[in-house]
Amino acid sequence: EMNILDFPKTVVEGTGIKALEYFNGHIEDKRKDTAFFKQLRKRSDDLGAVNTMMLCRSKNAVDSPDAKIRKLAIEGYRPWLEATRILGGKYIRVDTRHKGEAEKQKGFAVTGLRSLCKVADEYEMGILVENHGNHSGNGAWLADVMKQVDLANCGTLPDFGNFYDYDRYMGVREMMPHAKAVSAKSYDFDDEGNETRIDYLKMMKIVLDAGYRGYVGVEYEGKKLDPYAGIRATKKLLERVREQLAS
Repeated sequence: EMNILDFPKTVVEGTGIKALEYFNGHIEDKRKDTAFFKQLRKRSDDLGAVNTMMLCRSKNAVDSPDAKIRKLAIEGYRPWLEATRILGGKYIRVDTRHKGEAEKQKGFAVTGLRSLCKVADEYEMGILVENHGNHSGNGAWLADVMKQVDLANCGTLPDFGNFYDYDRYMGVREMMPHAKAVSAKSYDFDDEGNETRIDYLKMMKIVLDAGYRGYVGVEYEGKKLDPYAGIRATKKLLERVREQLAS
């Protein structure tokens, strides 16, 4: 229901956060609308906010076993690379969640990502892969994909919550050497403001011990609080943990 042009003001005034991420699923109709993204950039600039990246979904899998599908996926990301460049962001996030045998899919992911990263180079942009379904939820699998891709503009986006039957702390630890962004997922909070499923102190120590000093994105996925309250609660927890780890 929100006009995306109002997104920067809504976030800054509602949460105090001045680093913004976007999701292409909300703006599919703006795919090649340069004027729209220039206007969105101006609105964020006017608020003193920065735009960091675009989370992208695609009908075509960049890690498809079919080379034609991989090519369609890569070309389909071009408008979002350009849009994010206009916004001043550095990365788009893509998925490697195609089903199939793990080692075979690893090969397809490496091939697709290497090709996509070469296209992203044309826009001076980078490609991030999140643990976001199927084999990508295995930290060791995704870390090995990164090692094989071996390109400076390719990295991971560890999400604290998307590991399912895989140990989340081990998964983040395995992904962090390649991380260029981090997503602090939250679901619910106890009376002391701690996340009920994730030990944030333990998780953020893993993040900092890896040498990461970039933005930590807030992704509240709970049901009990409204979105603003959930985001503020996550932000408050992250700030408290930062103080604890700095002492």
